Formats: sequence, structure tokens, C-alpha cells
Amino acid sequence: MINEIKIIIQNYLDNAKLCKIITGTVETGGIRISEKMLIPNSLIVGNLKNSVEAGDTVRLLRDYGGQLFYILEVIVE
Repeated sequence: MINEIKIIIQNYLDNAKLCKIITGTVETGGIRISEKMLIPNSLIVGNLKNSVEAGDTVRLLRDYGGQLFYILEVIVE
């Protein structure tokens, strides 16, 4: 019984979208984090949201569940 509980917990943790730091590029409709995934502006929050421009690279914090993305910083290259 204990092993089954451990397996259930491990499967949950493997599939849960926990907090994560990711990078992306600002576009007019949102922030692109991969070739196929664009985060819409409605899911982005933070003080830097209004100060970033298209083409900027930013570091984001994805909240638990992946429903909000907070802009942590603009990456200067």
C-alpha cells in the first residue's frame, strides 16, 4: 500500500506544473517562449510589463499551474 501511494505522489509531481523560471522574447501579442508557444499579454503581470519593447529578451517566473507569468527582468546582451 505504501508503494502505491509513493507512485501516485511521484506521478503527480512529475505532471504538475510547478513554479519555473523561463526566458522569452517580447512580441506585439505577448512573449514567445518557444517556436510554437506564445504567452498572451493577458497572462503576463509585473512592473516591467509596460516598459518592455518588441525584441527584448526577458526572464519570467511561471506560477504554479502556469496561468500567470511574472516578468522578473530584461536580459541585456
